[in-house]
Amino acid sequence: MIKRMSAKEARDRFAELLGQVHYGKDTVIVEKQGKPMVAVIDVEWYDRLTKSWEEPFKVLDRIWAKNRHKDLDQLQKDVADAIAETRATYRTKSRRRA
Repeated sequence: MIKRMSAKEARDRFAELLGQVHYGKDTVIVEKQGKPMVAVIDVEWYDRLTKSWEEPFKVLDRIWAKNRHKDLDQLQKDVADAIAETRATYRTKSRRRA
């Protein structure tokens, strides 16, 4: 469940806030003057979020490592060609379904 509390309330009831998040698995949005400032989330949820965020970048890191010493203009052409090929394949599949 998502709960909201003011920054003052979060400061005054910090131990309770931690318990709500850790044991109750709640997310608490802390607001200052009615504006959301931070979200306090369970560490397990945080781990899942960071893993899902980092995974796509691992692919980019592998691509970068393979192509680090190649000519930038050629790489851009290769990428443009790959995108065009993928789009053409997608369009062909879409037409077959229609």
